[in-house]
Amino acid sequence: MPPDLTPTRKTILSAVLRLGTDASATRVAHTAGLSKQALTYQAQRLRELGYLAPSAGRYGVLVPTDRTRALLGPGGYPLVGDIAAGIPDLAEQEDGQYVTRLDEVIDMREGDYLLRVRGESMTGIGVFPGDLVIVRPCDRLQNGEVGVVLIPGEGVATLKRFFLNGKAVTLRSENPEYPEMVFPSADVRIQGQLVAHIGQSIARPRRS
Repeated sequence: MPPDLTPTRKTILSAVLRLGTDASATRVAHTAGLSKQALTYQAQRLRELGYLAPSAGRYGVLVPTDRTRALLGPGGYPLVGDIAAGIPDLAEQEDGQYVTRLDEVIDMREGDYLLRVRGESMTGIGVFPGDLVIVRPCDRLQNGEVGVVLIPGEGVATLKRFFLNGKAVTLRSENPEYPEMVFPSADVRIQGQLVAHIGQSIARPRRS
């Protein structure tokens, strides 16, 4: 183990890997048994040393680098759970599952993760139940982009095409059997943008 990876830093990185996309500073500090101030200092040092990437989005998610994954976790990109492409459902995180070598066929970046699709609301762009979607963390989407969106209700996420019109957000399916959903923009939280998806062992770039 590198000498700059002290026990405290190793504990922090292990918590980041375990929490995945829920690795906010508050949750990591709680998991690692540190104060928020201590975590802030150590996280900055870990970024400088190349163990943490810059935070993804305004929610302060801590993102491990490939170096950290190689040292402390399985190689590859995290498969963090399921995403509803249909009626919104709870997206539960699955620890310890990784999919490797995707960057040989897709423009993968540090912090990207995968979700397994449930439902048929996005079949119009070729996304079917059981496919894997590759998501890039972000907190904004352009109109017409497809992303993972948390809608009103704790932990409820869905994969939909995003449209912002004034103070309202419309989440649109790519299947005429599924109606549009409209919510106040203040109640909607964006978690990431669809980058590509994998179906029947073939990596397919996103089609708009």
